[in-house]
Amino acid sequence: MVSVSARSGSGSDRKDLLDLLMARLAVLLGDDVLERDRPADVAGTGVVGTTDETAGTAGALGTADQSNAAAATAPGSQHPADARTLLESIVFACLAESTDDERVVSLMHTLGWPAHYVCCSIAGTPPARDVASCAASIRSQLPPHADGTPQDCLIGEHDGNLVALVRVDDGTSPDQVAHIAETCFDGHEPICLGPTRQNADGASRAIRAVINALFALNACTREVPQPMRCEDLLPERALMGDEDARDELITSIYEALKGDNPNDPTLQTVSIFLDSGASLDATARALSVHPNTVRYRLKRATEICGWDATDTREAYVLSTAITLGRLRDAGLWRDDGTL
Repeated sequence: MVSVSARSGSGSDRKDLLDLLMARLAVLLGDDVLERDRPADVAGTGVVGTTDETAGTAGALGTADQSNAAAATAPGSQHPADARTLLESIVFACLAESTDDERVVSLMHTLGWPAHYVCCSIAGTPPARDVASCAASIRSQLPPHADGTPQDCLIGEHDGNLVALVRVDDGTSPDQVAHIAETCFDGHEPICLGPTRQNADGASRAIRAVINALFALNACTREVPQPMRCEDLLPERALMGDEDARDELITSIYEALKGDNPNDPTLQTVSIFLDSGASLDATARALSVHPNTVRYRLKRATEICGWDATDTREAYVLSTAITLGRLRDAGLWRDDGTL
């Protein structure tokens, strides 16, 4: 099991660490194992994560302490099961640290994951803080593949929460994973259902989404559903730097309301309504239209993006999305995607 610390390191530092970890795994698994299992469409191999016996490797990924990383991967046994546990943990840690290059794809293939897949994430607190039992319970409840092999699943620990990434395009559905989350996690603590994403980049985003959502919950003053979804905390996640949340707000709300027609008044109406303190009359006066016209446009906006400007919380989501979209249009992003 890996305990991931969400610290970042430079791309070159992480590449060096991945190369060191790859060399160590080659010793554990045999020099030809990673080459033999490399998918045909992946040019290269890579290693990513940590286990209980290799605790510290995930932190090393963030701090770029290469000597510690090499020491952390020293195994207590060279049994194949130990090597697989190490490999699963390394993959999980890298995905949680936004590392999803071709080497990670290759290592996931070694674990049985195909190059292309659909996955989703869940996170919560293990009952009685028993991480091992909770992880075993999640794995045991996942339906196997059609050929009887266990379902693809990566599990790691972050800030006391257990995070699971599950493949949902071969025998398992997101609804089944959501039910497993409610069954296996402590129902008295927050449970988070992550988004459905594709391939390694999507897997990384799905893992970070549930981690960030649980962290952002500390800043949310309203009551959230149990279990909650990552989308319930889009504004908070975006403001703390979650690129996936920011992109979703801009794409699914701002761009949807903006539309392709520059004369479409929907975005303008929603924006003025929010700025006026949710006053129909003030919005109608500003636009020189009847209040019923404002009502119609607001209803249409809800149909377009799924968020209701007349609801206090959803108005906050809309306001954040519109602000982020306008900042993006004004070219105010830095090269790293931040404001």
